[in-house]
Amino acid sequence: SGELPSYDFIAGLITSTGSFLWVKQKKSEVPVFQLKMQQGDYELLQLIKAKLGINESIHQYIHQGRQYSLLLIRSRRTIETILIPILDGRLLGQKAIQFEQWKNKYYEKRLEFVYRHHHKL
Repeated sequence: SGELPSYDFIAGLITSTGSFLWVKQKKSEVPVFQLKMQQGDYELLQLIKAKLGINESIHQYIHQGRQYSLLLIRSRRTIETILIPILDGRLLGQKAIQFEQWKNKYYEKRLEFVYRHHHKL
């Protein structure tokens, strides 16, 4: 079909199968977003990537005999300029609460990131 999914459709998928995570890395925690789908939804993830205008890769893996496709977003630029603005006000239920907490922590920690980034040798 080639038709791109709407932001509301994407938000609906994220409400059911998306995760907003913090992953420990060296001494800090980094924000990570993941959208995990069944293997057969690889093409749908490609369409979502196209709609969001991002170039993160889609990982394919097997867990307990089932195949999955996983879109993983770690890029702070993508999180800040694409993911947060698009998802703001679009998620429902428990996922909306998780997103708000993740977003708030992201902005709190952003000052640390910026500082560390500018003082790396």
